[in-house]
Amino acid sequence: MSDLQAKSLATQRIEVALLSAMAGLALLLSAIGIFSLVASLVVQKTREIGIRIALGSSVRRAIVHAGVPGVRASACGLIVGLILCAGTLRILHSVLYGVDVYDWPTMLAVVLLLAVVTLIAAAVPSVRVVRISPAETLRDE
Repeated sequence: MSDLQAKSLATQRIEVALLSAMAGLALLLSAIGIFSLVASLVVQKTREIGIRIALGSSVRRAIVHAGVPGVRASACGLIVGLILCAGTLRILHSVLYGVDVYDWPTMLAVVLLLAVVTLIAAAVPSVRVVRISPAETLRDE
């Protein structure tokens, strides 16, 4: 009986493994995208940030200023994703077994996971602002 059960569940296990791999790849790609966006903005705004720090802005404020665009882009994507998810879950109701259409703990866990990944991906390049020397920036101008 256990062999019959294992054979009947083998296809579903493969599908779940593939779905999990694709979800992990999507999460990795989104983290790389946010990291690239913020890193690009830090490189483009190096002079501006250096001048701001030279004129009295705090480094903490410069770090936040550098990381906000990545967090904002991710928040917009998350909101659009939640709206699309709400519409799609009604269609997928017939496929879900033993799970409510709106499984709030799962949705909350996904939102928190994406928020943590966003903050980490935006914070890593934003911390590069600390290495900007205001004196060198002013000399280059």
